Amino acid sequence: MRRFWGCLLGLLLAGCAGGERTTVDVFFAADVEGFYFSRPEPRLDNQEAGGYGVLKNFLQNRSTPFLLFDGGNWFGSSAEGTLFKGAYVPVLAQGLPFTAGTVTDNDLVYGWPAARNIVKELSYPFVVSNLRLDNQMPWPLHDYQIRTVGNIKIGILGLISPWKKGQERLPGLTALDPVQTAQEMVALLKEKEVDFIVVLSSLVDTASGGGNAALAAEVEGIDLILSSNQDNENPESETVHKTLIVYPGSKLDSIGHIALQFDKNRHLRQMTFTDEPLLKETYGEDEAIAQQAAQLLAATRKQMNRPLAKAQAEISTSLTEQSPLGSLLAQCLHKWAKLDGAILNAASIRSPLPAGQMTEFDLYKAYPYGDNITFVTLKGEALTKALQASLNAPDNYPQIAGFNVQYLATSQGKRITRVTLDNGRIVRPQETYRVAVTDHILAGGFGHEEFINALEFKSTFVEARQIMRGCLTRQKTVEVPSSAGRWKKIQ
Repeated sequence: MRRFWGCLLGLLLAGCAGGERTTVDVFFAADVEGFYFSRPEPRLDNQEAGGYGVLKNFLQNRSTPFLLFDGGNWFGSSAEGTLFKGAYVPVLAQGLPFTAGTVTDNDLVYGWPAARNIVKELSYPFVVSNLRLDNQMPWPLHDYQIRTVGNIKIGILGLISPWKKGQERLPGLTALDPVQTAQEMVALLKEKEVDFIVVLSSLVDTASGGGNAALAAEVEGIDLILSSNQDNENPESETVHKTLIVYPGSKLDSIGHIALQFDKNRHLRQMTFTDEPLLKETYGEDEAIAQQAAQLLAATRKQMNRPLAKAQAEISTSLTEQSPLGSLLAQCLHKWAKLDGAILNAASIRSPLPAGQMTEFDLYKAYPYGDNITFVTLKGEALTKALQASLNAPDNYPQIAGFNVQYLATSQGKRITRVTLDNGRIVRPQETYRVAVTDHILAGGFGHEEFINALEFKSTFVEARQIMRGCLTRQKTVEVPSSAGRWKKIQ
């Protein structure tokens, strides 16, 4: 059962030992997603809250020893997080007394070298126990850490969700099985006589399981799982066996607080979780961090107001058919990639582009995701099968460029009969073709995983929105390609 406030894990044992107790406070922030600044927060009755500056003041008021953990997931879909590829993290988090941190798969969206550039600038260690680069622990990551507070030894490990075979966007980078890794790390930490084990986990639940609850159920000896990569507004907690799982909520409007009490024999006797709102009125805001945040925000807003191009009329989008905006953006990707075709999913296009002068912010609203472009090579049979599954996906119509498709509507769904490239070449089952897609599509963005049945994947590490931006800017006055004829229903 999940709880939001004051979750108490019942670890008070019958006849617990008396005598002096040791208290250790654990604080946890995750899924900042670019919200590094204080602002009116709807969840907190629009009181001004959040950001690294308020967090620093909150921590300065603590009179007892504490551990502070960073759960990663720095980018999200916010302009403040993605526009400068997370540059705010080493600028603002450096001045905070973090004990350790971890990274999520979302922090790797710009590739491992970009994530490494952030991590190496920070003074605290990052722990991802099951991540490997060419079968070695990527520098400067660690597989575990041990910290002592008072006389209590606390072991720390980190876990990232594995990606499926064929979905690798990061050459040489792999994630080992999290359960097996956790079992090995717990055994190692127990050998080192730690009293308490913390997992920094960015595992996510999937249809086949594999989330934090499953980890707690399968791996004995984990005391606390600090969960990130959930993108939920509200904090949550859950107890599985003797393991407390805590998610602190996203966007840094509060901090998760877990209070630990140990008896004189260093045995855990009590563990409580509370959500601590970071209210500016209560704690104030560190002046230096506030100034740095204001400078970063000003740079972001200046970039967002940059004019891109003009349009004679609004360029509309649709979830249920090939749309003018879908055609335009897919055509931009196709021209840039110079392959046989390009494919976007309609659900990634969130709003139309306005008539008149459009800005960077308008493009951001239309396509708010930090997707990278991957080139896939696949046989015609696999391409047709993937397109057919996409065509039958509800409210997520394939937006295509570089080829046209004929299909029949049958009682079993829509069935593709012919795919023809713009050069007149008919797609044949055993011939090979190359198309540009987003990494979101490869990860099942249409609600299916057919595109992973390719012969070859080549990540460009180039953001889709960057390509779209250049395409629109070069046009000055946008000419929208016709959306008619790309998909043709035949009788």
